[in-house]
Amino acid sequence: MITTCSHRKSAKPARAATPSSLSRGNQPIVAAQWIANVGGLPRCGSADAFYAGRAFGLAKEAATVSSARFYILSAGLGIVPASRPIPAYGLTISPRHEQSVLRKILGDFDPADWFSSLLTSVHSDEWSDVAGRTSGRILMALSRPYAEMVGTSLAAAPSKMLERLRIFGTSLEAALPANLHAAIAPYDERLNAIFPGTRTDFAQRAMLHFARSVAIKPSKGREDDFAAVRSSLKSLKLPRLVQRPRLTDEEILAVIKRRLRMQSGAGRMLAALRHEEGVACEQSRFGRLYRIAAGKKGT
Repeated sequence: MITTCSHRKSAKPARAATPSSLSRGNQPIVAAQWIANVGGLPRCGSADAFYAGRAFGLAKEAATVSSARFYILSAGLGIVPASRPIPAYGLTISPRHEQSVLRKILGDFDPADWFSSLLTSVHSDEWSDVAGRTSGRILMALSRPYAEMVGTSLAAAPSKMLERLRIFGTSLEAALPANLHAAIAPYDERLNAIFPGTRTDFAQRAMLHFARSVAIKPSKGREDDFAAVRSSLKSLKLPRLVQRPRLTDEEILAVIKRRLRMQSGAGRMLAALRHEEGVACEQSRFGRLYRIAAGKKGT
């Protein structure tokens, strides 16, 4: 069972464990700096205790349900076994995040090369370690940015490993090499009818649904598995798409501050913003704006 790491973490990293400690340079230089820095940091606890958030929790549950080995794909550490002690760090390849390593890289950034560099880190395993000597399914929940990051190295794994692979996520074809397309499980928005959630946790919801309803039986092959997925979705209808207007940060802040006079709680506020105000806002963006608005309450 494999999932992506999360922005939410249980410990705050020191400056030395973030890209702010790095000098600016081309990608190979920055990657070498980062790997050297993070390799010398003290370890604070197991990886599965460090990452947090709903999507990560769903993936962790899927691993528990399946009694499976559990791995985390990290933009800062590589392929990390869940039980491995790791340092408290903060690094992302998201360009708009304050801990983005892209701010330190001069010239173009190649996410696949970045991840290949991380595989040399003392904290990372290789794809061959993930495959092990077993023959069971390998379930992997991916977002599109992570698909772009890990796809090249994963596609070069032995064919026997790739035959065991089941990938979960949306809009992944354009981000993954062609030889991985057949491994993408045929889930779509109909999943929301039986397992509601957000776009940010779609991959993990699909993986958990698969673990509960398909992987409970020995595998007869990928086509048989995916036929079972299609059968579970067959009687369901695609939900009606709701087009919500996108507002600027300032406009959303104004709505949040107005509603803070009547209610509190980030989860309830986000639901109200989407379903009562009819406004589109991604969860991490909303969290940042909610914290700003709550800090200014009463001013």
